[in-house]
Amino acid sequence: MELRVMFIVLGCLLQWSQGLKIASFNIQRFSQRKVDDRVTLDILIRILKRYDLITIEEVMDSDSSAVTDLVKELNYATKLNYNYIISDYLGHSTYREKYAFIFKENILKPVGWYHFDDGCEQCGTDTFMREPFIVHFHSLTTIVKDFVLAAIHTSPSYAVREVDALYDVWADARKHFNTENILILGDYNAACHYVTDKDWPNIRLRQYNQFHWLIGDEVDTTVSRNTHCAYDRFVMTGKRLIDTVVPGSVKVFYFQKAFDLPYETVKDVSDHYPIELELKRDPQAPDSYYKTGEIIGINGGTSGGPCSCQGVDMSSCAGRCGAYSHSFPCSCTSSCSKHNDCCADYKNYC
Repeated sequence: MELRVMFIVLGCLLQWSQGLKIASFNIQRFSQRKVDDRVTLDILIRILKRYDLITIEEVMDSDSSAVTDLVKELNYATKLNYNYIISDYLGHSTYREKYAFIFKENILKPVGWYHFDDGCEQCGTDTFMREPFIVHFHSLTTIVKDFVLAAIHTSPSYAVREVDALYDVWADARKHFNTENILILGDYNAACHYVTDKDWPNIRLRQYNQFHWLIGDEVDTTVSRNTHCAYDRFVMTGKRLIDTVVPGSVKVFYFQKAFDLPYETVKDVSDHYPIELELKRDPQAPDSYYKTGEIIGINGGTSGGPCSCQGVDMSSCAGRCGAYSHSFPCSCTSSCSKHNDCCADYKNYC
């Protein structure tokens, strides 16, 4: 009996000593269809319950109902209280996505958030296809109590430009929240033929030594048997935050191997694997927790806003790649050949 009690106490202490597990996961074209598929849903629940905070890319539903249902299922399966905060519906065409942060609301609280202002979408002068969504979290259990997460899913066609522009996102978030403790996470598409060796010298996020790339170029974050690409990345700044990353905790979670799943079943879940890390627990963490609520889902607000096209050279595609609208005198897209109204110089930029 005494031995059994000792093991129970030891188990509780080990659980208490665990750090905060953070992940990023591009759930390929996540929608209600994946929630309604019982096999896929069960796998997603098994993955999500590993983490205290996870960023999801490629949320496709405009009303966020699929994420709400996913979090409800996660709460039912774990008997815990997860919640989420979600971005605007982002994109330049009928293809749009959202970013979602799913978190344990008894230990984490989003205390501020915004969409990065990357220029005027209506004029085609913005930088990102899907501008980053940035959230400041307060944590009760970690050594560093406040940190900022910026979610990104770059456009493959403009990955070099967008990954470079993440430097501007970092600088803006640093000023906005007055902190160095920033983690830019998501699907960077920063590998293989989207970002090549010759591109890295032109990417500020890679060249400045304050940025710590925690997922190496040699890592494979893709499910496909035909690719070996480090698309998904963690880039972190802030010495205090970096020093609290648990050694050996930064890795890809290869759930096919972990759950012993058939390849086709995994492909139904996503074409990416999650990436994960762990932050050290504060040994002086309080016994109290945040009060949890009954409402699931926090609206992250809208992106962009009114802007003027005054001074924009509508006769040139320079700086306007990725924008397309029949209302633009000049329209530049990643597949300009599909449209008859592209600028004369589009080939130099698209």
